[in-house]
Amino acid sequence: MRKLISTTLACILVAMTMSCGKGIGNGNSDKNLDTLSYIVGMNIANQIEKGIMPQFKADYDVIVETLESGLNGQKEFTVEGVTINKEALRELGMKYFGPELREKVEAAMADTTGMTEVFNDPAEKKIASTLLGADIAFSLENIPYEIVEEKLMQAINDIHNNKPVLTDEEANAFMENYFTVVIPAQNEKLSKEWLAEIEKESGVEKTESGLLYKIVDEGDIRTKAINDTDVVKVLYTGKTREGKVFDSNRWADMPQQRQEMIKAYQPDEAEKDNPIEFPLNGVIKGWTEGMKLVGKGGKIILWIPGDLAYGKRGAGQDIGPNEALCFDVELLDVRVAEQDSIGE
Repeated sequence: MRKLISTTLACILVAMTMSCGKGIGNGNSDKNLDTLSYIVGMNIANQIEKGIMPQFKADYDVIVETLESGLNGQKEFTVEGVTINKEALRELGMKYFGPELREKVEAAMADTTGMTEVFNDPAEKKIASTLLGADIAFSLENIPYEIVEEKLMQAINDIHNNKPVLTDEEANAFMENYFTVVIPAQNEKLSKEWLAEIEKESGVEKTESGLLYKIVDEGDIRTKAINDTDVVKVLYTGKTREGKVFDSNRWADMPQQRQEMIKAYQPDEAEKDNPIEFPLNGVIKGWTEGMKLVGKGGKIILWIPGDLAYGKRGAGQDIGPNEALCFDVELLDVRVAEQDSIGE
């Protein structure tokens, strides 16, 4: 089940790794978001029509109705006495789309007449179809940009009726331009505006490179990092300009997903901070510069412009291209690295 839907949403390609707003929306949206939402709907529709339906012979209307209800905020579906929600998806997916279904799927896809059914029981077919629609809807909640529901559903209907308003070539061209030109420029503008406001705050200073910082505790200035090859040991919390924590090795600040993984696979480390060591020439430029501003035991807040962070490439799902970032750092220790060990 999860593998199937991951394949469905993978068609959104690079969109899943960029950051430019979040969630499902019906409010004011610009033309770019309308088009983006339509293309997301095209991709989902194509996967339903060319992937899900040929494989599982599910009920198209049920899939789409469930998807639309999920986009409208419905979090739970009761079908033939079976409750479908996020918590139940994995277990139900294994039950209704487990390995034993493979032979039936292969038979259905091999039948050129289209008469072979995967789910012979109508109740079972309705449950399976609802599962598919719900999983797509729930997965869309994780897309890191706003989706205009009306446009997404329009695309699904247009594809179903063979009347899309965009060709695949037009959609691909838009996506490439949107995520390599429009979003980087937008992020750069918003980041500069954000940093300009931070710079006005009391205690904030600025280096020649554009790095903003505020020393909370200067620490022991007799023990400071001086060279790029020096190694620091730190606790930190990284946030986007919108205040979302994207990474932290402080237990209290760690994203819930990371906490859950630690509890599951490293229970002895649960509830503990996890200090990390690294040479200053192995991190982003803003860190390399910022860690030289305080001594051992010091605390500092860094606001790092995009060109001193991850630049045009961004990083992961939460950090888009040209994004400025904030790091709250405690410098636990500093030591001079052995020169021949750096870079190994």
